[in-house]
Amino acid sequence: MSLSPKEATNGPLTEMADVVGIAEVRQQGCIHPEHALAVRRHLLSADSARSTADLFAVLADPTRLQVLYALLQASTGELCVHDLAAGMGRDDTTISHQLRVLRNQRIVAMRKEGRVVYYRLVDKHIRQLLNVGLSHAQEPALTGVQSETEALA
Repeated sequence: MSLSPKEATNGPLTEMADVVGIAEVRQQGCIHPEHALAVRRHLLSADSARSTADLFAVLADPTRLQVLYALLQASTGELCVHDLAAGMGRDDTTISHQLRVLRNQRIVAMRKEGRVVYYRLVDKHIRQLLNVGLSHAQEPALTGVQSETEALA
């Protein structure tokens, strides 16, 4: 007899695991064992944490962010390396290197037309990530009680 997914997560085995888990987290000086167990149940996998950290590490470079912002604002949705470099006041080699890093992280995609290489953001997720990041960076810094109150909202 097999258990349904609901029974498997709410049955006696899960309750037993929770009792064992509560004892473990209490030994570690935990204040709210039920919260610690919830963290354990919903822990981000090491692979997901690493790939997401790698994405944010690539986005942490100001030059790369300027390149991405230029692509985000491009009326055609794409720009060639030469136009990006000229618009940013940088040399083609520097911009090409930054675009290669972004392409390796699947943040931008490229297409060739003859000898000219055009770049664009890969999808709406990257656009959303940039827009949210830019919006957040523009927010005024919160202080003291105000930041705690708004953080809970």
